[in-house]
Amino acid sequence: MRKRYGTRWPVLAGLTALGVAAGMLPAAAAAPDRDGSGSEQARVQAYLDRITDSPSELRRFMAELPKGGDLHHHLGGAVRAESLIGHAARDRTCIDVTTYVVVPGPQPCGAGQRPAQDALPPGPFRRQIVAAWSMQGFVLPPNGDPQPGHDHFFATFGKFEEAETGHDADMLAEVTQAAARERGSYLETLVTPEAGPLNQLVDRIHPKDPGPSGLAEFHSALTADPRFQALVRRAAADNDRSVRDYRKQLGCDNRPAPQACRVAVRFDYQVLRAQDPRHVFAEQILGFELVRQRLGGTVGVNMVQPEDDPVALRDYTLHMKMIGYLKSRSPSVRVSLHAGELTEGLNGVGGRDLSFHINEAVGIAGADRIGHGVDLAHETDPRALAARMRRQHVLVEAPLISNAQILRVHGDRHPLRTYLDAGVPVALATDDPGVSRTDLTAVFQQAVTDQELTVNQLRTVARASLDHAFIEGRGLWKEQDRYDTFARPCRNDTPAPDRLPSEACRTFLTASPKAGLQWKLEADWRDFENRYAHR
Repeated sequence: MRKRYGTRWPVLAGLTALGVAAGMLPAAAAAPDRDGSGSEQARVQAYLDRITDSPSELRRFMAELPKGGDLHHHLGGAVRAESLIGHAARDRTCIDVTTYVVVPGPQPCGAGQRPAQDALPPGPFRRQIVAAWSMQGFVLPPNGDPQPGHDHFFATFGKFEEAETGHDADMLAEVTQAAARERGSYLETLVTPEAGPLNQLVDRIHPKDPGPSGLAEFHSALTADPRFQALVRRAAADNDRSVRDYRKQLGCDNRPAPQACRVAVRFDYQVLRAQDPRHVFAEQILGFELVRQRLGGTVGVNMVQPEDDPVALRDYTLHMKMIGYLKSRSPSVRVSLHAGELTEGLNGVGGRDLSFHINEAVGIAGADRIGHGVDLAHETDPRALAARMRRQHVLVEAPLISNAQILRVHGDRHPLRTYLDAGVPVALATDDPGVSRTDLTAVFQQAVTDQELTVNQLRTVARASLDHAFIEGRGLWKEQDRYDTFARPCRNDTPAPDRLPSEACRTFLTASPKAGLQWKLEADWRDFENRYAHR
């Protein structure tokens, strides 16, 4: 028997009632299925209730559940350690036997190093590398301290970074195959092409860090430089080449093409926040240019690296002002920001740090989506913040498993249900599934076992993932976050695997990649419910 959670955070008591009274909750909460299959959904819910305590049956159910998109996905942390060992071995690199850092070749290896090929067969060396490059076997301390898990997680990237060099296409092939296996249809993955050359250019042409009053001058100087525009084109070419090569690797021109070829992939440019302000702003500008010019499949801009890093903490408000300035110049550019990925107990994080990061990401930077957002209860006036996020349709990307591993935030401490109760849109996400040793299916499973989401709520978060995806095109739904009426061209159509939409609807779906993905999700959910309603 599954217990029913009450309100998560005492400081937010009354949010649910407030949301209902003010019309804050999305229509999907009251109308689970526009085409009247509520009774089928109830039978699927009854089946889910029966299997919740059986991990193997629940995993099978979740694997078949259509999940929509993964909006919070770092390509550099998405690939499993075993695959990275293979890349390192083919490149004939070396691995330090103490730190497990991949060292560029050529071989023979130096003192204290072994050839990466030594880690290909099973054995202690391979196990040690997998443990160093991921959360495999890592045991969180029983005292609840988040620091050890946090530090181990973020330390992995510097160890295997060299193994990823030159392998973007291989990694994209792997992650799209994984998405297809678990019924995902969209990946919005984070990459940072040409960041190193960009920083070198900035140090030559604008070596002083800009403050809030110098953003316009810095922006004008950088964008006017032909060397910067050449970097924009090179970054776009990097993405285009990776996409072309991974699709060739998968055989996407074959008929029939593999299912992985049907997973739509777009990129968000990830800005590294733990560096000098001039480098942060330059990367933001590069990301905005890629999106504004519609280059390289880049559809959004984000900021990454630990939010609790001393530089990131020091410059947080400046970073938000930088984004806000760029948004004022290019309001159509979409932004998702890691914000509120903080908890009490992390070194360097004070009470004030927990009080304004989400507020400033929404209010100053104008973020369209928020990643993590777990410090909601500590934010200044969290009730007003949640109401504003609902009103402005700011979605929360919730990577439940990485929140538990990095921050020790889960169960009653996680604000997922508080967001949902307040009508704030939410999408489940993986974050760094290779490092976490997890996948989106496991995150959906966690949403049931740890957060007790219902079938209706799982469908809503899957819908929200595509509703708030930055992929091009108009959305399928008449209103964002209301899943009861389709847009006019498809308003009288019903998605089903064996039924063609009307001519007007087909024309609309063909012209809009976003609407096409949403339509497929609705058809897949209908098929999923039909199968599980009778078990």
